[in-house]
Amino acid sequence: MFQLENGYWWYRGLRNLLKQLLPRYLPQDANALILDAGCGTGANLQLLQTWGRVIGIDIAREALDFCRVRGVPSDRLLVASVTDLPFAAHSFDVVVSFDVICNIPDDVDAFEQVARILKPGGYFIVQLPAYQWLWSMHDVAVGHQRRYSSRETRAKLERAGLHVVRMLHTNALLLPLVAIERLLRRYAMEHHAPVVSDLQLNVPAWLNQLLSIIYQIEIAFAARVDFPIGLSLIAVAQKQV
Repeated sequence: MFQLENGYWWYRGLRNLLKQLLPRYLPQDANALILDAGCGTGANLQLLQTWGRVIGIDIAREALDFCRVRGVPSDRLLVASVTDLPFAAHSFDVVVSFDVICNIPDDVDAFEQVARILKPGGYFIVQLPAYQWLWSMHDVAVGHQRRYSSRETRAKLERAGLHVVRMLHTNALLLPLVAIERLLRRYAMEHHAPVVSDLQLNVPAWLNQLLSIIYQIEIAFAARVDFPIGLSLIAVAQKQV
């Protein structure tokens, strides 16, 4: 992940999406407190520092070591799980979590923990893999427990006490091609092929650039349009005042 985050088209697209979403939901306050729940190796943390005071948690100590390599202060990093957040209630203005809660067996507990630590009126921005029918070797390789529908995500967030204010999909333009590729991989998995992830270090530079351009075009539209289909699902939910 550390090697991929700076240049890989998917990670770059996520950061550009954050740039589109966050200004809409953050208070106009340089002291806004933001949590990256499952910060990985820290590229998003670097970006989030633009908008306020940021804390990152992850269950992997090695991931936090890479965050320090990126210059994130140690006092802003904690080894912790999203299902057991070591913070007081009503602490954070915004919580973000990208492709993390999908790896947790009890995802409703994770949503409830996020709701507990959000301030009234605070926002939760969560990205999850979409459509269980897209399940493939990639999901197994990266530790996913499930993929999500918009209906299921809305129900779980509301059960946790969060009101969904926006629901959109990303990677809509690539969905047809990736769906075919994933279904072929699932067939291979059923026939005992090796379990591998889609995230590879050896993606040709031209392909990485092409995918980046396609994703950037989509994100430009996503600022105004909520795509109803796509490989990933993003929900913006608010804790009620």
